[in-house]
Amino acid sequence: MAEKLLTIQELRALPETDLRAQVAQLRQALWEHRQKVRAGALQQTHLLPAVRRQIARLETILSETRSKTRVVGT
Repeated sequence: MAEKLLTIQELRALPETDLRAQVAQLRQALWEHRQKVRAGALQQTHLLPAVRRQIARLETILSETRSKTRVVGT
C-alpha cells in the first residue's frame, strides 16, 4: 500500500485481469499485515482497514464489470 492509490476512474479503465491481479496482491498484503499484528511487529495499524477498503473497491468494480458484460451479452 505504499504506492499511490488509483482513482475510481483509473481503476475502471483497467482490464479485468489487472484488477484481479491487484486484488490478489492486496489480499497477500493483508495476510502479511495480519501476521505482523499477531506477532506484535506492525507499527502502522491503519494499513489493515485501508487495504480492506481498497480490496472492496476493486471487488465492486469487478462486480460492475461483470454485470455490464451480462447485460450487453444478452
